[in-house]
Amino acid sequence: MKVLSLKHLLPALFTLLAFFSMTTPAKAAQFEQVGDYQIHYNTFTTGFLQPEVAQAYGIVRSRYQAMINISVLKKQADGSYKPVEALVTGDVANLAGQSVNLAFRTIREPNAIYQITTFNFTEDEPTRFRLKVRFDPNIQPYDLSFIRRFYGE
Repeated sequence: MKVLSLKHLLPALFTLLAFFSMTTPAKAAQFEQVGDYQIHYNTFTTGFLQPEVAQAYGIVRSRYQAMINISVLKKQADGSYKPVEALVTGDVANLAGQSVNLAFRTIREPNAIYQITTFNFTEDEPTRFRLKVRFDPNIQPYDLSFIRRFYGE
């Protein structure tokens, strides 16, 4: 069996994340503008991940587990955007109000910084996300809330 290094898998994961942000429904890949910052977020089921990528990051591939990916970009003087560190906290809840705290972890690569976490879901049930995204220690965290439905593919 060929063993791939994390160095080789990292670009594959982020290529995959970028792919999903472009191929999932429009509501699944979004961003919010907050002053000079853009908060990008997308969600998808972990069953879409390649087995090698999932294994490298300790992510369980499952029809009933999903992943959220958040990145924050800051507008530069030349109009371009640069990734910045962010602290993301929050929870995910179902319609009955049962919630689970999310534990985000940071993934860094040369031109990107991502906050990711996984969670279980019930198929076709609205899932509510209530997140706080802190990208500047001098201002209050930004409240990011949205609802998604997931389907075991």
